[in-house]
Amino acid sequence: MSAWLAITPRDTVFVRDGRSFDAATEAVAATAWPGPTTLAGAIGAASGVVAGEVRGPVLAVRDRDQWTPYFPAPADLVVSAAGSGRTVFRLRPEEPPGQTDLGDTAVSRWLMPPEDAEPVEPLRGWIPGDVLSAYLAGDLPDPDGSPLEDLEPLRRGGELADPLLPEGRVGLARDNRSAREGYLYQSTHLRADEGWAFLAEYTGPAEQVLEGGDPVPFGGKGRLADIGPAAMSWPEAGAAGARVLVYLATPAVWPDGWRMPVPEGARLVAAATGEPQPAVTVRRDPREWRDSRVLRWAVPAGSVYLLEFGDAVAGAGWAARQHGTALDRGTGQGTDLLRTAGFGVVLTGAWT
Repeated sequence: MSAWLAITPRDTVFVRDGRSFDAATEAVAATAWPGPTTLAGAIGAASGVVAGEVRGPVLAVRDRDQWTPYFPAPADLVVSAAGSGRTVFRLRPEEPPGQTDLGDTAVSRWLMPPEDAEPVEPLRGWIPGDVLSAYLAGDLPDPDGSPLEDLEPLRRGGELADPLLPEGRVGLARDNRSAREGYLYQSTHLRADEGWAFLAEYTGPAEQVLEGGDPVPFGGKGRLADIGPAAMSWPEAGAAGARVLVYLATPAVWPDGWRMPVPEGARLVAAATGEPQPAVTVRRDPREWRDSRVLRWAVPAGSVYLLEFGDAVAGAGWAARQHGTALDRGTGQGTDLLRTAGFGVVLTGAWT
């Protein structure tokens, strides 16, 4: 069975991104947004067992008993200031004007904005789940562009905003319980706005479903979070045929770098991906984080891939099966812990 769980931080969130840091030589410690392994670790700590799969994180805000999920804006959406107001367009697949040196990983088309929309900039920020459903269905934005307000981006004080607010802290390196003189450093914690939580879909035996209980460790610095059930579902898929749009709902670590595993019978037509982000996992006991961490670079959530199948029925079937699941990375290593921890969850739709 599957159920949704909400992990609500009690205080700030602090997650190291895995890169080496020494307070003696650097003044700023790099931090990262909580990723799939942070949520999977919290759920494992609460249940005492390894779940079948954890699919998240999804940031959501609660209003009474209702959760509204928010997702990163798709990477193939751009904003134009041409004309009056800010208008959102979808990049269009076009034949490349020249050759590339990408070799076998080359896509067959480039994603380009409409000529009358330029200059454009990427759409940043977060959009609600129902708007993402309209995007997957091809209804938003309009082919001729839609006002930015139609996508209902998350705002704070009239400006595009993130659900987590950065909060600067000053720390002092220690040697056992003694402070090390001259080892001051800065770090950035993240604080969720009121009502926000990290949600994840959990799959496993029925007796493992959590009904709330003691707080669980969440990230570093001894931070805790409450965990309990949540009424949620993935945004609806768009009706796909031969042309399938793949939206990355959680960061992904693909064997071929930015390039997603292309299913049999399909070809990768075009892709829009964001900047790679660090993702850290541990090989052994999480308490041995420093000695057992593994740093990888992940394709960020919000990235978009355009696939084309040779058969419309095959494309629609693949899209329906994969929607809301983590893609098989094709590593051939039996149980893929990166996939079951939540890396590479995709939502599917259609493109034209």
